[in-house]
Amino acid sequence: MRTPYIPKPEEIVQDVIASARLEGQTLSQEIIAVARRIANGEMTHDEIKAWQRTRVDEIIAAARSHK
Repeated sequence: MRTPYIPKPEEIVQDVIASARLEGQTLSQEIIAVARRIANGEMTHDEIKAWQRTRVDEIIAAARSHK
């Protein structure tokens, strides 16, 4: 039986960046840094959820200010 391939944290980050580029998006250095922390296991589930909520709030606020 073959041993499953487990990507290294930096490979995961590079995949995140590549996926964003395929979707026509660019990622800020802040988002790349968070992706790196997640890939390295440096953020808890609660920290990730809190960061997501903050980002959603920022996106909503920015959208409302552009109306």
